[in-house]
Amino acid sequence: MGSKIAVIGIGYVGLTTGACLSHLGHEVICADVIPEKVDALNRGEIPILEAGLDELVQAGRTSGQLKFVLGASSAVADAEFIYLCVPTPQGSDGSADLSYIREAAAEIGPHLASESVVINKSTVPVGSTRVVEQALKRSDIHVVSNPEFLREGSAVNDFLHPDRVVIGADDQSAAIRVAGLYLGLAAPLQVTDPASAETIKYASNAFLATKISFVNAIAAVCEAVGADVNDVVLGMGYDKRIGEAFLRPGPGWGGSCFVGEETVLARYLDDVRLLRFDRLAAEIDTVGAAGWEVLAWDPALPTPEFRPISAFTRRPYDGDVIDIRTKMGRRLTVTADHPFVVGDGRSDEELRVTRAEDLSESDWLPLAQGAPVPSDDAPRRVSLLDAARNGGIGRDRIIARLEPRQVEAVRTVADRIPASRRRDVLRAQAMRVHEMDALDVEVDGATLGTTTNGTYVPTSLDLDEDFWRMLGLFLAEGHIGTDGARRRVAWSFHPTEEEDLVQEVAGYWEARGVKVAVHSMGTSRQVSVSSRLLAALFDDLLDLGTNCYTKRLPDLVWSLPEDHKRAVLSGLWDGDGSWSFLSGGPNVVLEYGTASRELADGMLRLLGDLGIVARLKVGRTAKSTVDTYWLVISGAAQIADCHWLVPEDEWIRIRTYALRLTKAIAPTGYRRLSKSAAWVRVRSAERRPFTGDVFSVEVPGPHTVVASHGLVAHNCFPKDSHALVKIAEDAGYDFDLLKGVITVNDQQFTRVTDKIETAAGGSLDGVTIAVWGLTFKARTDDLRDSPSLEIVGRLVARGANVRAYDPAVDAGATDARLHGVEVCGDPYAACDGAMVLAILTEWDEFKWLDLDKVAEVMAAKRVVDGRNLMDRNPLVRRGFLLEGIGR
Repeated sequence: MGSKIAVIGIGYVGLTTGACLSHLGHEVICADVIPEKVDALNRGEIPILEAGLDELVQAGRTSGQLKFVLGASSAVADAEFIYLCVPTPQGSDGSADLSYIREAAAEIGPHLASESVVINKSTVPVGSTRVVEQALKRSDIHVVSNPEFLREGSAVNDFLHPDRVVIGADDQSAAIRVAGLYLGLAAPLQVTDPASAETIKYASNAFLATKISFVNAIAAVCEAVGADVNDVVLGMGYDKRIGEAFLRPGPGWGGSCFVGEETVLARYLDDVRLLRFDRLAAEIDTVGAAGWEVLAWDPALPTPEFRPISAFTRRPYDGDVIDIRTKMGRRLTVTADHPFVVGDGRSDEELRVTRAEDLSESDWLPLAQGAPVPSDDAPRRVSLLDAARNGGIGRDRIIARLEPRQVEAVRTVADRIPASRRRDVLRAQAMRVHEMDALDVEVDGATLGTTTNGTYVPTSLDLDEDFWRMLGLFLAEGHIGTDGARRRVAWSFHPTEEEDLVQEVAGYWEARGVKVAVHSMGTSRQVSVSSRLLAALFDDLLDLGTNCYTKRLPDLVWSLPEDHKRAVLSGLWDGDGSWSFLSGGPNVVLEYGTASRELADGMLRLLGDLGIVARLKVGRTAKSTVDTYWLVISGAAQIADCHWLVPEDEWIRIRTYALRLTKAIAPTGYRRLSKSAAWVRVRSAERRPFTGDVFSVEVPGPHTVVASHGLVAHNCFPKDSHALVKIAEDAGYDFDLLKGVITVNDQQFTRVTDKIETAAGGSLDGVTIAVWGLTFKARTDDLRDSPSLEIVGRLVARGANVRAYDPAVDAGATDARLHGVEVCGDPYAACDGAMVLAILTEWDEFKWLDLDKVAEVMAAKRVVDGRNLMDRNPLVRRGFLLEGIGR
């Protein structure tokens, strides 16, 4: 008699698992949260194309061994075994979403019978067994890892005739119970610990990827020396140590990433930092990925939120990237297959995910608005001693002028001061900080100077609105100069028209007992403080930059309350911003220009935190050798909300002229559809070659990351091979071999595209290309991670008109991944008028088509066989020019 089993999640893995277990004689209840899916299965409708699955489902329904219900809790009450097969497929971002595992485990935990076994079946990161145990909150439940090794197109056969059954468990009795479910299957059984079982899945897929990339590299060698890769592979395959499996050249396999200069707001141990992806990678290399969070966007939440990352990768890349530009000037560069959350600009509910290379001017992207609630633990003061440490200024180089209470404290321990120093210390009421440390005298409250700069500053400064406005003025008009060992922090203003700002900065420092110099220069009025400690605060601790090209917002700004963020921006705008009437009035725009890309990125994000959408313009002014980044705020409603960016007397003028309009003028280029996002329209998505490192991040839950300029992108964590690279790196091992495998694969997409272009005469612009095969592999209807689509996307980007046929894809299909492709109803229609036929998926039926009819309808007899599927001789006899892979 079979066991009672619940399968949670009726996706590809869950449905196959449930149907096959019922076929083995077990009583199976499959549960899902999507009513339409459950209803369809109860009507006998199978949602996926998989050989033999339809028959097993129908047989299970007829016998009563297989049932489908809505909701996990209703399925598990009497179950002895519960398979977690929740949606963790490799979607357009290639990731496994751990949040679904947690949610499912948390939901079923209270309803499980004692001593039941929860079996993790999906492909998930190493360590997921522990995650399930924590989410269940049940010490009387066993959790076992039982990875799936199902191949699309032959999943039923793989389940019933497996190469091996792997069970990972800490409890031997639980492993034996799970092994009993597979009695009758002729396969080796391996019982191991959970981490090893989970790693077996990744390692297996990575090794298969290695074989594919290896044979593609050999194919390139064969082409170069005139060999036939089919013969080479046959000879290799006879070696029992190698075998012939997966030694077949082809177009490769998929993945997606950001380039290193793009940015993300990341949090680690409560410290929030705006980092480039390449800098984040360096940080993670040092401390590991655990504990890192990035800002993510969820349309269901009122603001973006920091979410933990489950994985992060870096890999070398040589291929095409897409430069995305939006109507509001926001820009982002990613690999061509990187997924994006896309809307229609009319609703924030009808969302879809599409690849970067498929974006068009009809697509709208979310721009994150608002900020997470600031922490109550945000610092309220900043230490000049911390700045000195960061700036490499030793405590023996810092002189402290003591306040009365400190003088008294020193007098009580004066006998501990060397006689040669005692008189000078008590007379001058000053000593070096390392001497105070030796006497256990509190430094806070003294004023500090250095042995090379005579200006004294407080030991700490309040992080109040006055501080942040002063800092904003520095970012706009300041610089740090160096003269030998001396350093000077200076603000430069207009020689006559900004005296109020001169007095504001000078007054700030004078109120804190700091000596300030104010000079009239030839073209400016300059306020300066000669202090190595203050320079260390601005440069080494807050990392503000020293000149107009290196300026950036301090990372502390991301944890500030709104009034302090406004103070920073008002200082920036007062210092170097402007307002003007648009086309002579009465409409007004606010503008800010900077030569620092990093400062512009930060300001756009900070404005977004306050719900303000600024347009970005990038260009070069006359005689400039670098780009200027212009931030432009427009629209009557936004201008009214930004009154704090403009001095009060000028605001009165704006309000008098611009805001008296009976009809408020709204800005163009974006639409507010929810509080948490403004939607911006795509202006262009242009392809270009790129060589360098690219970076992937996985954020379970929302599957998004708020990238450069506040643009939201979908997760990009790629296939198991990349995940295994990161697992190895976290363990301290640099997996160079697998990195090379990934690089070869990336190159393969471009090599096949180049072959097609060469066959077309050297240019694809306006040329019709026929494609046979679109799916990930033959005998499936899955387009996810399809190598064919990688090639097709490159063909379209190079100007080709692509007409495609696939037995599992309906004619006229409008899937976003098929943007720019005409899907035909039969293979001959796809070839009509085509200059080249490209075969990209290995459907057997392509071998038996009427080649005479193909020759008749094509404009030229040219075939690029990306799978080496076709018999060469029949094609050559009919006058076709055939280009294969490696022959």
